[in-house]
Amino acid sequence: MSNMSQSELDLWSDINNPNNDADMDDWSDAHNPNNDSYLGDDE
Repeated sequence: MSNMSQSELDLWSDINNPNNDADMDDWSDAHNPNNDSYLGDDE
């Protein structure tokens, strides 16, 4: 099992999908509290 939130799992699958343009920059944005796309601890 993973302790990632659904938002993280969705982002992770986007990053690993060659047809999606998400990348590790999006991942770091999602984990940066100063970024607009921060996921936070809203589980």
